[in-house]
Amino acid sequence: MALGAAFSFCLASTTYTLAGRKFGASVSMALSLAVSLIFLLPLHQALYGEFFPMAASGQRWLLLGASSLAGFVMSALFLLRAFQMIGPRLTMLLGATSPIFAALLAWLLLGQRLPPYAVLGIALVLAGVLTVVSGDAQTNRQNTRVGYRRGLLMALAAAVMQGTSYVLMAEGVTDDFPVMSASIMRTVFALVVLWLAIVLRGNLQQNLRLIVDQPLALFHIALAALTGPVLGATLVLASLQFTSVGISSTLTGTTPILMLPIGFVVFGDYITKRAISGTCVAVTGVALLFAA
Repeated sequence: MALGAAFSFCLASTTYTLAGRKFGASVSMALSLAVSLIFLLPLHQALYGEFFPMAASGQRWLLLGASSLAGFVMSALFLLRAFQMIGPRLTMLLGATSPIFAALLAWLLLGQRLPPYAVLGIALVLAGVLTVVSGDAQTNRQNTRVGYRRGLLMALAAAVMQGTSYVLMAEGVTDDFPVMSASIMRTVFALVVLWLAIVLRGNLQQNLRLIVDQPLALFHIALAALTGPVLGATLVLASLQFTSVGISSTLTGTTPILMLPIGFVVFGDYITKRAISGTCVAVTGVALLFAA
């Protein structure tokens, strides 16, 4: 399930990047979440006999709502901005650091102990990421511009928020709580926050007009919603019921490897041997971090 989520997020990141060229980050995510409910609600009705999980407790709403705020809202907005600034391949590679933050938080908050060689795994992740980032900067000197550095910071901030979201999700689906119900609750919470923010900024009408004028970008949003918030997020929630936070996030973190050929074919990224080796080192470090 976690590996399936990695492939789903790979497809979602590609389509989000294409859509982000027309829509802003917050609008892209708000639209994708709205579309995702079209898929999630009928599935929930078919599986559990009701469109919405009405019996969920307040504590579960609090945990899943906080997870949604960290993952669907803050992490996603940082992620989409990074997609636009540095592309999906490098963004997803920096996202491979999220298990480090997830592990540290799980250790502090949930008492999930790290193996003795976790430091080596963390070092490998950081070494792999730095290898690729420095190699990209040497390949294209324009990468030293402010937008590139800002994109790296956005991707790293997304990783921190995603690691936080993993820990909160793990607590939110305890006691065999249905993963589809949890996915709907997280989606609704994020949807309300994002659209409320769009309305308060006063550019709702402008964004609605842009949606009508960009049908291809809207198709990309729909595909991103199906592969990301629907399929990918549901698979992650399901995997957390069968394994630990570390193992789930590790397997989901193989997305950067899958992004290498897609980045080459779709976006024309020049993939060097240094980029391939650095990516593999980073993912190996993540796997080593949670080998136990």
